[in-house]
Amino acid sequence: MPAQHRPAQYSKVRLKNGATLVMERNESVRSVSVGVWVKVGSGAETQSFNGVSHFLEHMVFKGTEKRSNLEIATILESLGGDLNAFTDREVTCYHATVLSEHIDIALDVLSDLTLKPTFPKQEIESEKRVLLQELSMIEESPDDQIYDVFFRNVWKNQPLGQPVIGSKSTITSFNRATALKVFKKYYHPSNMVISVAGYIHPQQIIEKCEELFAYRETRSVIPKLNQKVLYHAIHKKTIMETDQLHLIVGFDGLSMHDPDRYAALVLNVYLGGGMSSRLFQEIREKAGLAYNVDCDFISFAQTGLCAIYLTLKPKSLGQCLKILGKEICEVSSVPISLEALNSIKNQIKGSIVLGSEHMESRQESLGRNEVFFGRHFTPEEIVHEIKNVTVEQVQAVAKRIFNPSKESTVTLSRVKPKQKEVSIFS
Repeated sequence: MPAQHRPAQYSKVRLKNGATLVMERNESVRSVSVGVWVKVGSGAETQSFNGVSHFLEHMVFKGTEKRSNLEIATILESLGGDLNAFTDREVTCYHATVLSEHIDIALDVLSDLTLKPTFPKQEIESEKRVLLQELSMIEESPDDQIYDVFFRNVWKNQPLGQPVIGSKSTITSFNRATALKVFKKYYHPSNMVISVAGYIHPQQIIEKCEELFAYRETRSVIPKLNQKVLYHAIHKKTIMETDQLHLIVGFDGLSMHDPDRYAALVLNVYLGGGMSSRLFQEIREKAGLAYNVDCDFISFAQTGLCAIYLTLKPKSLGQCLKILGKEICEVSSVPISLEALNSIKNQIKGSIVLGSEHMESRQESLGRNEVFFGRHFTPEEIVHEIKNVTVEQVQAVAKRIFNPSKESTVTLSRVKPKQKEVSIFS
């Protein structure tokens, strides 16, 4: 019999240096996951500096005041832990997972990376070559490339539509002065959230963070970007050497704060949440027309997108569009069954509860919720919100999102499709 489950204990502290520390103590594990979230990403970049946040994320691993790049790479790995980072459109996150007995070392390394990098001149050019290789991989990957085309065109000439990695010209232009300029503006505690989840003693974490993240300067919080993001419906046919035809059918979506976000989550799972989802069953299993069938509702602080993505043989495009159109029109005009709704709710509940047992997942939830909402959501609270979603709400949000005037399509293939207009509504 499993031991009696004790609920995770959440706490939040504003450190003396201005950083926000959020913690969740879980006594049923022996690991700890830590994240340092910097409130900057590619969505804050000008066109000429596109990719600089990602460049900076790479460069901090090249050396700090206390550690060489080799020491950074090996210190946690030698303890069986993990150290990594990612840059998104609205945040940059540095994260580590270790045994609870090594939490002080993990915090030391993360504070070193985010507050004391040295940006050694001899590493700049070599890391730019690495980034250019990464860019080439993205440009040669059809599934990466089609999303890049989609974002770039529906949010044309807007920072949020720019690729996170930047372009060849911007990457080539970056130098040490570029890194220092962005670092000094954004990398200070008042623009950071520290999230910790696992087997921890909160008071010890507070004391250690006060010590390691101490900051001499007093900096004000950087105001959130409040620029309106304008969506443009587009129809784009892109040429690329690939055997498959790649297709995105997209729409203007919902922001993270939209009151319909829980109904949208249910709709997303209904349409594309795994092998049992409606689109997967109709297009792949029954019709055998596509291999990849995905539906993503991508949300940001002020806006969002819906993207249905398929890979198929070029000759199957017409049939796929027809099935997609039928399913999208049906879910917008007829409520899904109660049986389907309850099945989706159970699927989401299972995913949330299972995710809550992984400290990396909990750490990321803690960090993201604090960055974007300034508050904590327990797994139970989210499950409760999902439980209250009705079939009428799912239909209403489908009707709201799948507006024919907001439809965008992007195809990526060796030869442009013969269809004059690629649309699920034609």
